[in-house]
Amino acid sequence: MSGPPLPTTPTKDTAAMNRTGPHRLADLKWLALTALTVGLLALVPLIWNRRFYFQDDSENGAFGVWYHIGQSLLAGKLPILNPSVWSSGNYLAEGQWGTWNPLIMLIGIAAYLCTNAVVFMTILKVLLLVVAGCGVYLLARSYRVAPPLAYVAGFAVTLNGFTIYFDAPSWVTGLLVWALIPYFWVALRRLTQRSANPLPAFLVGYLIVTVGYVQGVFAIGFVLLAVGVDSLIRRHWAKAMRVVGVGVALVLVAVTVFLPGALTGSVTNRAVNIVGNDGMMSVDLGGIFSSTIATGYPQVSSWWWSGPTATSPVVYIAWFLPVLFFVDWRKALQNRAQVRDLAIMMSLSLIYVLLPTVIGPLRYPVRFMPYFALTLIVLTVVALSRAAVPRPGRNRIFGAAAVIIAAVYLSWAQLPPHYLALIFSGLVAILGLGAIWWLMRRRPEHTSVWPTVAAVIAAVSLVLTAAQHYDTRSSPLSMNNVPADTSIAKGVLDGIEGDVIVVGDPLIYGADPAAWRETLMANTWYLSPAQVQNRYQLIGFASYNSALCLQYLGGTCPELLTTLFEPREATGMLLVDQLSIDNIQILKAAFDDEDDEWRTPPTGWSIERDTGLTVVWSRDEPVGPAGDVVWTSDGTSVETLSQTDTTVTMKVLSAPADGGTVALSRLAWPGYSAENATLTTAPVDGFLLGVDIPQSSVGEVVTVTFQPPGWAIEVAAWLTALAGILVWTLLVVVGRLRRRSTPAA
Repeated sequence: MSGPPLPTTPTKDTAAMNRTGPHRLADLKWLALTALTVGLLALVPLIWNRRFYFQDDSENGAFGVWYHIGQSLLAGKLPILNPSVWSSGNYLAEGQWGTWNPLIMLIGIAAYLCTNAVVFMTILKVLLLVVAGCGVYLLARSYRVAPPLAYVAGFAVTLNGFTIYFDAPSWVTGLLVWALIPYFWVALRRLTQRSANPLPAFLVGYLIVTVGYVQGVFAIGFVLLAVGVDSLIRRHWAKAMRVVGVGVALVLVAVTVFLPGALTGSVTNRAVNIVGNDGMMSVDLGGIFSSTIATGYPQVSSWWWSGPTATSPVVYIAWFLPVLFFVDWRKALQNRAQVRDLAIMMSLSLIYVLLPTVIGPLRYPVRFMPYFALTLIVLTVVALSRAAVPRPGRNRIFGAAAVIIAAVYLSWAQLPPHYLALIFSGLVAILGLGAIWWLMRRRPEHTSVWPTVAAVIAAVSLVLTAAQHYDTRSSPLSMNNVPADTSIAKGVLDGIEGDVIVVGDPLIYGADPAAWRETLMANTWYLSPAQVQNRYQLIGFASYNSALCLQYLGGTCPELLTTLFEPREATGMLLVDQLSIDNIQILKAAFDDEDDEWRTPPTGWSIERDTGLTVVWSRDEPVGPAGDVVWTSDGTSVETLSQTDTTVTMKVLSAPADGGTVALSRLAWPGYSAENATLTTAPVDGFLLGVDIPQSSVGEVVTVTFQPPGWAIEVAAWLTALAGILVWTLLVVVGRLRRRSTPAA
């Protein structure tokens, strides 16, 4: 028996044949099987945890964002700035609102129309995993990997630990951009191989960049670099220039998306310029070496768990990676030029993962683990497909088993009490590798071994996935059990008119479902009809957050109730008046039992409702929503003529000889400008938008307008990118039509 036949490098004629007839049909079948397998494996966590895909940032942040996007779009409005939301209301500076992204807009409309947030998020994330798996299948096939092994890469890549326990349950924007990267890579490879049309690569890259998740932009940059360097080494200058062209267009799109945040950063909590390692979410090579153990907990510290050991398999990649022992590396290296871009991308991904944990505003390079897993898995199946040993000897299975045993030992040494789950995963992996080794030795000549090998890998992966989720049933990130039924959130503070601030941190209720019928947290407030400013603080206005002790999930300290009714030194006004707050929701649990402060509203306020866990104070005479003039200096008076989210128009009635100042109940975000007046050099009281009005403007109309900082540059960059790609595409299409119309010689 000579073992499985080894594929040879296809000729151009063979490649053309593979794209037609039965070969294309077989490809479609394997692609469909990839989608089905990924979908089934993605449902395994739901056996033990029905809310697995609705945790942490997905429940606190993303769903509320998408809901508000859909609500705004159906009302004919695009969210740009919301003065009443204050520190969370600068949507373009926040970056991850997908303002330029049509896919996010469709997701937003669907989120707004849904009635169950858990079901919506589960369906969406399973679909994204299926999209990712199919994309990796296509990527592997672009390297001429046998379809069964491309199928293995497609479903296996969606099982990597960081995707399953971080991005899929919580950081959905990370999952979204990662799911699209394989398609960008395939389109870029085609651009340098047999197509001169840049549109497919640009469109996928555009969707990734405009999500606003910076790791996706780095991934695009690494793919561009890998494919471009490969073209340069091959001395394919024209093809390298195509890569550069797409890269320049996507850089212009990135300018559009990220420049507002960069120009706003100086006033936000993200104004960090240090490079260092605080030890949080840091991965070492020891953890990566044990990435073949599905139940292994590596040494990773974080705020979400105590101690130096993670509480989930954060760096798990794939149990079958030791099949690399069954590869003839002499033969594999002879074909290394054909996978050069893949090797470059894998190297860059690993380097990124091992970066310091804090690089300016960037945190947690471990977020790049899914990209390293993707490249390593694809490289593994490429090597196996192209250069498998016909009859692997016993030393090779011993070597593969030794890697698993060493990984089990390292994982056990990290967390000894976890030994049963580790031994089980190790034994199953060794049995799976043994089955693959036996099949590769025993299959009859002229019979492909890969379909059977793929079946073994799928079966073992199912067993290990079930064991993994039995052992680790949820993400280590937070789960606050916000209501799945969207009607519950929509009823919170229903009927409350005017702006609202919440005093206290809703986390004190310990995810009690009863609490979410009276109050909400973070971006879940977007579902409520009330204008509550305690939203998710992705960037936050630093001085404002400090004055209100506002935390990133919208919680505040109980001392804020006193601070709101204290006069401010800069204006002499009460803070509650400066902020144009008409209602205060007080979380009773934030105060001691003997503290009666919440029971007695000050003069001018009354208890509007007391619902058990919370009490709401409301003004006897409402002042209206934030955004208007709230303070004027001595001798200065103005009359507001009109007001929108982004503009205030006022008529100046009086101003002293040396000019006066007015303050608006708006944060002094970079991007504001004033006509017939000037903005104050520093915000009033540290955060309010101030306008200096000269005496010459008396009787004139002053207009204060907000545009994202760098707006002209951003729009010009966006239009230039789109116009450049469209012109390029048109030239390619016209050139093809001319060649087809020219008679053959």
